[in-house]
Amino acid sequence: MQPNLYQKIDRDIAAQLKMLGIGEKRTQKLHFPCITVSREFGCEGTPLAYQLVRKLSTEEYPWVLFHKELVTEIPEQEKVQRDLIESLTEENRGQLHQYIEHILARKPTNVELYKKITETLRILGERGRSVILGSGAAIINADIPNTLCVRLQAPIEFRIERISRLLEISTSEARDKVRTYDSKREEFVYEFTHKDVNDPKHYHLIFDNSRFDAGQISELIYQALVLRKMLPQVTE
Repeated sequence: MQPNLYQKIDRDIAAQLKMLGIGEKRTQKLHFPCITVSREFGCEGTPLAYQLVRKLSTEEYPWVLFHKELVTEIPEQEKVQRDLIESLTEENRGQLHQYIEHILARKPTNVELYKKITETLRILGERGRSVILGSGAAIINADIPNTLCVRLQAPIEFRIERISRLLEISTSEARDKVRTYDSKREEFVYEFTHKDVNDPKHYHLIFDNSRFDAGQISELIYQALVLRKMLPQVTE
């Protein structure tokens, strides 16, 4: 993936963030799901997340995509954070604060960072209409009923070839990146949750990205949402 494409993704996600808070009071009667996407480095996590947002969004009920950097920044934006919190019921707000107090008893190295990430992921999970990429969201939001947790994995050679092609680097460099980033992601999640991000029990659906591409996986996820009756009946 080229650097300018990374920048475009960041701009697009930042633009979607502005949609938060719009019509939240109006949509409280509808219970939308939240989808978490965990992936091994080199899998099509970002393309899949975008496909899901496009597939599930309507003009009246847009979905939004979040990744770790954006989730960390949300608490710094007071109006956005206030809109998010106000979109929850009083009961869910109380449960949120209880959960944060409980989870912080683990005392990770960077407590403030983890508090921001955990609080925001919990709010997004309760609110719904969101696709969360990474950040251990499947583990953090495991007890939220309207959450569907997805995991992408693939043989390492598939991931090395994809990274080599996207970043236009050698196979050797791509191999180092895959190993390094896999390790970093595992360490990040374990530090903050004391759980293994690779453990299949955290996910409802696990896909081999070498056998199904992002478009096919998004269709399968949509069908899973339909079968589990997780999508509200929206009348236009």
